[in-house]
Amino acid sequence: MSISPIGTNSPITRLQGSKAVTQAQGSQDAGTRALDTVEISDAARYLGEIRKLPEIRQEKVAAARDAIAAGTYETPQKLAVTVNRLMEDL
Repeated sequence: MSISPIGTNSPITRLQGSKAVTQAQGSQDAGTRALDTVEISDAARYLGEIRKLPEIRQEKVAAARDAIAAGTYETPQKLAVTVNRLMEDL
């Protein structure tokens, strides 16, 4: 990431693939506005979405791993439930 020199009204270099949020600030006495720009990268937006996810229930994950390792995870009943749920979504 590169940042252009910081000084009066020096913008921060736009990151590739990011969207800018701009808010006009400054006096309108001289008919000009100073613009401050905040840019949030795609990675930062993804991290924000990840933080909204519920906590991971480690006991469920451990039980699923153990069942997969033992070869008992995929049962005909579980597959039928999965297929039915997929069909409902479609």
